[in-house]
Amino acid sequence: MIKSNLKVRVTMWKGYLFNIASILMMGIGPLISKFGLLNISTSVASVINTLTIILASYILGKISKKSVNLYLTKDVTMLAVCNTIGVILMYVSLDLLSPVEIGFLGRFYTVFAVILAYIILKEKITSSEWLLVSLAILGTFMFISPSDNSDFNILGIVSAILYTFFFALSNILIKLTITEGRESNSLLFTNNVWTLILVSIYLIIFNNNWNLNLSSVSLTAIAALMTGFLGTLFLYEALKRLRFSVANVMRATSPIILAFVSYPFFPVKLTTLNIFGAVILILSVLIIGVVDFKKHSTLNKKNSDETALES
Repeated sequence: MIKSNLKVRVTMWKGYLFNIASILMMGIGPLISKFGLLNISTSVASVINTLTIILASYILGKISKKSVNLYLTKDVTMLAVCNTIGVILMYVSLDLLSPVEIGFLGRFYTVFAVILAYIILKEKITSSEWLLVSLAILGTFMFISPSDNSDFNILGIVSAILYTFFFALSNILIKLTITEGRESNSLLFTNNVWTLILVSIYLIIFNNNWNLNLSSVSLTAIAALMTGFLGTLFLYEALKRLRFSVANVMRATSPIILAFVSYPFFPVKLTTLNIFGAVILILSVLIIGVVDFKKHSTLNKKNSDETALES
């Protein structure tokens, strides 16, 4: 019983660590992507992003001596379609907005993630957790509140919000496909093979700039390794160990990381409201993690006690 409870605690801690690693990758990557888009088009960047992830997944499979499988199923195909739309919209929004704005608007992802987890995954969320999620969302909107009356690019804003929806939906589908016992790296590989086909079609139809600046290509590839490969792979591993809603509420902290690393290049004036929102956001996420950890530890102990009594 003690060993079982300890195993659950270790599993959850691993989930938190994988999630934090993913958040760090996702928080820094958009800044590098923005610099990469200075001399190449969004469609070319989408293809480079996908090719990089496919190659990295294949190399990881060789290094780890685990076969990289191609899953030809309806659910993975649907996952790839959602991921493709998200990737394209992400680069469109990056082209039109600053990384800091992308990071702020990208926190709509948290709203979509919690709602979709409740509707599709049927995850039970207690009233106290709903309160903490609401505080995290409130903190997010306070943090993204503009410090002046400057105009935002409407197309960029819409693209940023829509790409967060499709990424949230993609991660819901990832959660469902992982429960089928599929290997994370093979799932990532398959997802991006399908995505490459779809973004290549988009490239042929919509691309007007075929410039392949070496610096931009390199930066785009590095950003793809950080966000699309490592960040996503870490997320897959976190989702094996954590509830979808909790894992994704924790990810609401990524715009703070992005704002911090982007400030020297894209300075943004933070108001008292922005800072207060960041504090609320961080505290809410931390408390959600603690509540989730204690709840699952208690639940596991209860189940272990019942099993011991039955035996």
